[in-house]
Amino acid sequence: MPERIAGIQPGYLPWLGYFDQMLRVDAFLVADELQFTTSGWTHRNRVKAPEGARWLTLPARRRSGATIAEVRLDPATRWARRHLATLRHLYARAGPARELLDDLEKVLDPRAERLAPVSLATIRWLAALLDVRTPLLVSSELGLERRYRERFPDDPGPNQRIIAYMEALGARELIEGASGRSYIDVRRFAAHGLRVRFQDYRHPCYPQLHGPFVSHLSALDLVLCVGPEEARRVLRDAARATRVD
Repeated sequence: MPERIAGIQPGYLPWLGYFDQMLRVDAFLVADELQFTTSGWTHRNRVKAPEGARWLTLPARRRSGATIAEVRLDPATRWARRHLATLRHLYARAGPARELLDDLEKVLDPRAERLAPVSLATIRWLAALLDVRTPLLVSSELGLERRYRERFPDDPGPNQRIIAYMEALGARELIEGASGRSYIDVRRFAAHGLRVRFQDYRHPCYPQLHGPFVSHLSALDLVLCVGPEEARRVLRDAARATRVD
């Protein structure tokens, strides 16, 4: 059983802070049973273009009340071809990009019917490139939302959900992003014998294409610009500079 966990919704080609959390825990929970929202990062992320950040967005078919695991993709779109063409154009002058994007083409399944498997595939691919070996746990595969409803049938809420997930996994400590301070009730966790620590991620700078540096892009930007080996060093140097308390 993992002693220390972090967890968040699956992300499409996630940012560096996502992998920083993965480095700090015994297991990382991908919470795909949460409700899908178009304002989130599950189906999209940003890369660098001459005009600044540019979105890559999966064609998610939104249905009211659907969980992330239930969201389907529009089969009529050629999203994989378009995303790869955009990336090959934007990163044509980056030495490592050609071979890496050939590998990414094998990861992106243009026939995928659902959103979550596509996002999960990109998480696993980037984690491997960054040498992040933390096991991934997928909420829907473990039935964690059912465990939450059974544990707090009359007292639902975001804190209760995380507590129920942690208890089901046997975890005692949660690493949460800095934004969690706005809703995490640390005393409620402590009452259940659980500890919460917050990650104040210090985003690194690194050589980019297309003008001034833009932070909080997909980790793919780092990997394509400097290559996997240097990207691993950048990620771990940032981890040493990041405060978690």
